Amino acid sequence: MNLSAPINELKRKAKLLGRAEGIPLNQAYARIAEEEGYTSWGLLIRDYEAQRPKPNVQPRTGYQITSLPVDDAYRKEAIELANSTFEMVMRRIEPDDPVETRRLWDAAEYVDNHHLSSDMLPIDSEYALSLIEAFLVHYVIDLALQADRKAEV
Repeated sequence: MNLSAPINELKRKAKLLGRAEGIPLNQAYARIAEEEGYTSWGLLIRDYEAQRPKPNVQPRTGYQITSLPVDDAYRKEAIELANSTFEMVMRRIEPDDPVETRRLWDAAEYVDNHHLSSDMLPIDSEYALSLIEAFLVHYVIDLALQADRKAEV
């Protein structure tokens, strides 16, 4: 895969194109993808992600989380994962006000108040961690929208 520029520059190019031509961002992404030889932005990203080196992770065995709050060891691991996932999501969504979005982010608050609820118990610890990666994107988008609203005031 030989792109004309790094992904972050292609995203920025799409945003500028969308603004300049008054088209929705998804259409701008589609045009950039076509320029790069792909039929869609999703396929471009899929190929890009497939080429990135994969971490060498050893299989882990989980345990059942049966009550809240979670133990300190799980909480620490969940906070670390939430922080790294937050950074990945920030790179992907490129919020208009990243400084304020980062200021609103609190991994411990997310893990303690938004990650698990008692109606989800019992839950395997590994599955519970995977939920952070699956659902944090929506939470970060909400933070970015909050940051945008603050900037408008």
